[in-house]
Amino acid sequence: MNRVGHFDPGATAEQDHGAPPGTDLDNGAAIERMVALFYARLLADPLLAPVFVDVARIDLDQHLPVIAAYWKKMLLGEPGYRRHMMARHRAVHQRQPLTGLHHERWLGHFTATLDAHFQGPLTDRARRLAARIIDNLYAQLSRRHG
Repeated sequence: MNRVGHFDPGATAEQDHGAPPGTDLDNGAAIERMVALFYARLLADPLLAPVFVDVARIDLDQHLPVIAAYWKKMLLGEPGYRRHMMARHRAVHQRQPLTGLHHERWLGHFTATLDAHFQGPLTDRARRLAARIIDNLYAQLSRRHG
């Protein structure tokens, strides 16, 4: 997986040859691996891939380290993430409304990534945080743009 334009949807999360299943999200390398596996799932999804590729036009080389920094902050307390997540998602939502189906699919892929590759207390925390984050994001976008 390189840039969005070079993403190979055949490279799915199931093809991962990283750490053994059951590794917790207790270090930066595990979190980076989780983010890469998660985005491999997202970008192979026919509903979500166009949102990331065509609407948000993410560059994976830039985006994945930012998302990893976010999860390192949330799970490990590392100070590296300094962006405003809502503003970025509002901009995408204005270009293409993000629906309940997007919300459910995103969370399903996040949970499936964790279930397939990680376990432990920080993995459980990530699962709970992701559900709260996506629920809050969807509620705010729905309320603001009905």
